[in-house]
Amino acid sequence: MTVYHIVLFTLKPSATKEQVSELKDAANSMVGQIPGLTKMEVGPPLGSTAARAQGFDYGLIAVLEKPEDVKVYAEHPVHQKVHEIRESLCDDTLAYDLVA
Repeated sequence: MTVYHIVLFTLKPSATKEQVSELKDAANSMVGQIPGLTKMEVGPPLGSTAARAQGFDYGLIAVLEKPEDVKVYAEHPVHQKVHEIRESLCDDTLAYDLVA
């Protein structure tokens, strides 16, 4: 059963485009390094629906092979590095895991 790990971020006003690009690159680099992580999509909301984003101005979807991979992903050192970058750039975060 595939897991879609969805994370929405509210960036700090001080976050620069370069820092956001670093976050995106670091998140994308996790694919192939973390067992069970098969795909990563990172970006801002679609312009035509951004007004419904409730203040979240960036997000990611990590696709994992099975529910057990969420723990592996969360604890992996490569993910911890991305987590640290995100923490330094974001005021608020919402995470949601969907099994399909």
